[in-house]
Amino acid sequence: MKRALLANVATQKKGMSITPLLSGRHGIGKTAILKDIARDLGGTVITIEGGTLKEGEITGLPYQYQAPDGSIAFKFLPYYAVDRIQRQERALFESLHGARTQGDQLDGSENRYSMNDIDPQDKINFLLSGVVKPVIVLIDEINRTENTVYRELMNILLTKEVNGYRFPWWVFFVGAMNPSTQNSAYATNEMDPAQLDRFLKLKVGTDVDEWLEYGDAEGIDPSILSFVRENPACLVDNLRELEDEEKVSPSPRGWDMVDTILSSESMLRSFFSDAENDAAVVREDMKQLVSAKLGSTVAAMYFASLVAQEKPLDPSDVLGSNLSLAEMESRLVAMSVAKRVQTCNLLLGHLKDNVGFMRLDASGFKRTKKRLSSFVSALDPSTKLLFAQKVAGATSNEGENLLELFYDVFERDLISALDLSDQTRRAIEAE
Repeated sequence: MKRALLANVATQKKGMSITPLLSGRHGIGKTAILKDIARDLGGTVITIEGGTLKEGEITGLPYQYQAPDGSIAFKFLPYYAVDRIQRQERALFESLHGARTQGDQLDGSENRYSMNDIDPQDKINFLLSGVVKPVIVLIDEINRTENTVYRELMNILLTKEVNGYRFPWWVFFVGAMNPSTQNSAYATNEMDPAQLDRFLKLKVGTDVDEWLEYGDAEGIDPSILSFVRENPACLVDNLRELEDEEKVSPSPRGWDMVDTILSSESMLRSFFSDAENDAAVVREDMKQLVSAKLGSTVAAMYFASLVAQEKPLDPSDVLGSNLSLAEMESRLVAMSVAKRVQTCNLLLGHLKDNVGFMRLDASGFKRTKKRLSSFVSALDPSTKLLFAQKVAGATSNEGENLLELFYDVFERDLISALDLSDQTRRAIEAE
């Protein structure tokens, strides 16, 4: 969570906002996690209980008033959060640039004391030196609100704006939600995939050993600690109705967030202890964050690709003249099965997108099929069958069945690969 929040400080990408969404059952410690992070950073947490809000209470209406010094100012409801943040923002600006000669009112959507576009290293230095005290705004139980309030909260979480005022870079927004399922024990609003894709969803679970360590530090009665140690299943109810069924999946936006998190790690090491900066710990943290955004399967594939010595063949290697047939075949034979399958998947995507153009050149298409035939022949039987199955179920962008276009490429190889009787084999070959 701490790495995800601080990644917002270390990036220069315009419009990039990593907004964590904590998902976990009630009483599991979601708020405590954020309070620990705020304490580490010398900041504070402002909690907004989404489940108790009515329409208009979160955004409120801006109103103009005369401040004690005679200047004109604006406040929003609830001003207890916005006013404190604006005062710190103004103090930071004036410490660096001096006081403005005009009033401190907002000018349209422009904050007169905004410093959101300063260099990431300056932001990091402000936080490390304590000049800036970060604020974490936790909007709790976001999916247990009225529909109108839900839309207001979602807008604030994702845009960091309220009534035209954009919160400064040192204000971090976090959403928290109770698990949402079809048979949920909670009354919740459903989050559609497009909304979920804008968040970094982190599931909060329980760990008996960690809780026992916490309980010991907090002075919880030894008899309770002893009972939980001997009966770990009694720490929390494991009803399926309390589990979260929403699944994350990869997207272009998700890969952009992952790039932001991974590339920021080296810049943010001063915020972490030596133990937290240990290579093994960092690697595990990154795997958890990438899995939270892209799903565990894609994350595992990505990190495996970083350590793999071999690379899949590019479609241009298979169908073009970059490699001789002999070199292509030798590389295939030396590949792991996983890389052969990956090569087949890349090739299939290329054929779906380009076969229409290929067929415009009859002689060129004939050469392509010859190269493809050599490729298929070099595959092991299992990968060959898998590739043929995928081709059989695929259509080109123009709607043509790929197996019909490339049947002669697969025919003899598939017949030899199948475990058929001699009589059946002869009958198929006769056709």
